[in-house]
Amino acid sequence: MSSAKSEFSCAACDKKFTSEKSLHAHIKSHGLMLSEYYTKYFPRYNLLTKDQLPLKNKSDYFDRDFSHREQLIEWCEKEKPAIVADYILGLLSKRISNKDLKVAPGHLELILNEMPDVSVFQKHFGSYTYACAKLDRKPMFGSRLPECWHNKTEDGIKIFIDTREQQPLEFRVSELLKLDIGDYAVGGEYYDYTYVDRKSENDFKSTLSKNNFERFRSELQRAKDLGSYLFVVTEGSIESIEKNNRNAPHKSNMKYIYHNMRLLAHEFHGSCQFIFTGSREKSQEYIPKILTLGKNLWDVDLQYYIDKNIL
Repeated sequence: MSSAKSEFSCAACDKKFTSEKSLHAHIKSHGLMLSEYYTKYFPRYNLLTKDQLPLKNKSDYFDRDFSHREQLIEWCEKEKPAIVADYILGLLSKRISNKDLKVAPGHLELILNEMPDVSVFQKHFGSYTYACAKLDRKPMFGSRLPECWHNKTEDGIKIFIDTREQQPLEFRVSELLKLDIGDYAVGGEYYDYTYVDRKSENDFKSTLSKNNFERFRSELQRAKDLGSYLFVVTEGSIESIEKNNRNAPHKSNMKYIYHNMRLLAHEFHGSCQFIFTGSREKSQEYIPKILTLGKNLWDVDLQYYIDKNIL
């Protein structure tokens, strides 16, 4: 469509244009919608179903080989392993290059961008770390879940709850205390520079909105400056947040919210992690373990273990 001189040619009549905008204006003279033009002259086909892919927007059209992520995963299971390995490594390479990432995406970023999750890379490369190394990157999280996660949390551990927490979770032993970071912490021998910031689904969306983004960024910077780690624990799943947002009277732009989450996850890599527990009850179960295991979890991709029902 374009030459080295950034000329854009009309596939219908071979007329040349100096900008894509001019080309798109010209296409209407052929009585074609943009979607009709691109699907007619530049047809793309679903790698799984072999059907022609629909066009919603141009950039998305040329970046996709499947209609949705479930088809990608099914194709990965059916196609020859060598072909799959090359393809998914190419997807990861493109993601790293396009976003100029210093570390490779974590499990959450992969699934939100409709890519294969960590387990698919494990299957075809032995480990996600090895796949990332082929692209000269380390993964955002590189450690396995410690076995001690499955041990029963000791009774009597006091959970400190920030005095500003408006919907505090209930623990066997707790105390209200003004915290400098987050909503929950532990003290004494269990303190390991680890804090939890609890979010409801609406809190999560509000925190990463335009109005609150910089305030939250400052909180993460404070945690980093103090050598601490903040787990941002949301009481919901990605699926429930998406569903509830679609039905909400005032919808949030979830692409913008996830974009901001990605920015913070990479900027504060090594001092924060976002996880979605699926429910308030699960948050209440996980938080004491997160606080008491502390640094043992800083390099663990907890969302991967949550999604795989391993926690």
